[in-house]
Amino acid sequence: MSLPVVRMSVRAVVETTLHEKDLKPGAISRMMEGAAAHKARQADSGETDYRAERALSADYESDTLVLHVTGRADGLFTDRNGKTVIEEIKLCGDDVQLVPAHRAQAAMYGHMLCAEEGLDGVRLRVLYVDGRGHPVQMYEEEQDAQALKAEFCGLCAAAAAREAALLARRQKRDAALAVLPFPYREYREGQRKFAAHVYVAIRDRKRLFAQAPTGIGKTMAALYPALRALGEGKCSRVLFVTARTTGRKSAMNALGYLEGIHILAVEIAAKEKVCPFESCMTCPWAKGFYDRLPQAMEEAQEGCWGRAELAALAEKHRVCPFELSLELAAVSDVVVCDYNYVYDPFAAEEALLAGGAALLVDEAHQLGPRVQDGRSAEVSAEELRAMRRDIGKCSGRKTALYRALTNAIRILEALAGKEAFEQMNVPPDALNAAMDDVLSAAWAQREEGRAAAEAMRMAEHWQYAAGHFAERYAILANREKKRVQLMLLCAAPEILENSKKTRGTVYFSATLAPFDAAQKMLGARQGDACLSLPSPFHPEQLSAQIVPIDIRYAVREKNAPLVAQAIAAHIEANPGNTLVFFPSYAYREQVAQFLPEGFLKEARGMSEDEKNALLGAFLQDGDHVILGILGGAFSEGIDLAGDRLKNVIVVSIGLPQPDERVRAMQRYYDAQGEDGFFLCMTLPGLVRIVQAAGRLIRTPEDTGTVLLIDRRFEGLRPLMEGTLLGDALKRV
Repeated sequence: MSLPVVRMSVRAVVETTLHEKDLKPGAISRMMEGAAAHKARQADSGETDYRAERALSADYESDTLVLHVTGRADGLFTDRNGKTVIEEIKLCGDDVQLVPAHRAQAAMYGHMLCAEEGLDGVRLRVLYVDGRGHPVQMYEEEQDAQALKAEFCGLCAAAAAREAALLARRQKRDAALAVLPFPYREYREGQRKFAAHVYVAIRDRKRLFAQAPTGIGKTMAALYPALRALGEGKCSRVLFVTARTTGRKSAMNALGYLEGIHILAVEIAAKEKVCPFESCMTCPWAKGFYDRLPQAMEEAQEGCWGRAELAALAEKHRVCPFELSLELAAVSDVVVCDYNYVYDPFAAEEALLAGGAALLVDEAHQLGPRVQDGRSAEVSAEELRAMRRDIGKCSGRKTALYRALTNAIRILEALAGKEAFEQMNVPPDALNAAMDDVLSAAWAQREEGRAAAEAMRMAEHWQYAAGHFAERYAILANREKKRVQLMLLCAAPEILENSKKTRGTVYFSATLAPFDAAQKMLGARQGDACLSLPSPFHPEQLSAQIVPIDIRYAVREKNAPLVAQAIAAHIEANPGNTLVFFPSYAYREQVAQFLPEGFLKEARGMSEDEKNALLGAFLQDGDHVILGILGGAFSEGIDLAGDRLKNVIVVSIGLPQPDERVRAMQRYYDAQGEDGFFLCMTLPGLVRIVQAAGRLIRTPEDTGTVLLIDRRFEGLRPLMEGTLLGDALKRV
């Protein structure tokens, strides 16, 4: 019987034994390292046959497995004496002493090349460069093929031993998953059908677009078949990604019901929410982090490690809880995390998709806007001045970052002074160069506080958007009221590319139809499937009606008293806790002046704790009213079953403000022959409405009312078909 094959990168093999000791900023370091290495290779004009990013591989066989090691050598060339040189390029820090791991990577590539081309030996070169890609220090040595092979085997032996332990656990896991029963006595209505489609999507490596309404138990219906597929070797791990904390909690709770399956499940929460210290620079656990990490990893070989469990484990071993979650995620069976860790170019963990993960995308209607934000960039003179002021206070006005920010302000304002400022169609070269300088300077001053980190984040986003600028992007320029602002907007993000890397992707939401629109926004290919499941609840549980008041923007203020009258009358006629959703904070205040006093109000930018405190009123006796905002903190992701919520009132059809962002998106889709107004205005409004109404009926015992105030709701009836709200409106 042939041995199982495990794939590992050169870097991963080396870092099994030659890891760093201290935790340092990671994502920015990797990005800077790649950019600097690229510049260094381009600048190396002394070698005529220089080959960059040469793909190499080799196998190592142990008693239990075959380790297939792959990687790309930064540089490969033949010197004037005919000697082959393997070059490893690294970004240098404060100390430019040779790092053993860097040398070992070069040696690994040296062995691979000798084995592939039958060489007797090579010269190893480790080249350290600065933030601009300029050489700072170089270390060289010659090694023969036999010595390189011995070093390769020694490094691989340690990695193979670790992989053998992981493989043994996974074999035990697979045996348990093969006989895993569905954890509940019976399937809910629609749940079995959804689960079957999820399994087929993973088995056939397709995309599934599923409208799965509240009440069918869609979280378990997605996870259970994905785990069965995992046990059969149809995927390398299961990634459950969602937009909200509540979505992560639901997934971790669902996994907790599945006992005796020997899986390792990890929740990744945002760094700022889990780390007790502001940054690596101030964290006392950063020093010696990698020395203590193995003990923490050893303790967490199995089980469901949510945010609280990881925090306790991290404190016990004095390691960063966020970095611990990333390390565990790399070897886990199930990862529950935010969209960012798959789709954001600055937060994405490539290891999560490695080997062919099954991707489950919860609340998929939110994915497009999130990806759009992550790939857009914005810079304003006001923001630059605020950063410069903070840098001046922290580090002084003579620092490189202060000067770089000053230069960026000057260039931006000079651009704004030209007539063509608002007609630009490509990112200006002068501003691109200025952002390069800001990024390099911010990197050099990264230990000097939050201001440098903010400057670095702004500049890297600009670099990314400028570097990917194409037909899907638009430039939005603004110089009104002394505010100079330039934005590179990703009008229609490319999402399909991410799902091509998976062994099946499932997009599911209570509001994903119409499917042709969802497929345009999220990306689909021939053979992908769509599934629409009916609500498990009965239309009789919900009383819904439309009040046809004209609240188009031109007459909105005039008709505010009529809207208030309709709200007050409905609340009086239908006792119980009530959520009222308005299209904006401004219009809420216009209507609120005609409503009784004492109603609670959603505030801008509420934290999770503030939101829960306000919802606490719904746990008390009496009839309470919260005046919220469509698309805000209370219109999605909250579960108010039973008497906690009896009425939902939605004011307006929820169209987004037709600002420059929305217009740019419309123009893009119109140019592609699509209905830009429907995709960018009507559809987002419809999603907000159905999501807001969906807060109401959460269990088979719930009853309640929905009041829709806007005469334009009549025209949306056909688009609501198939939802509980649409079915309830049919009864009117």
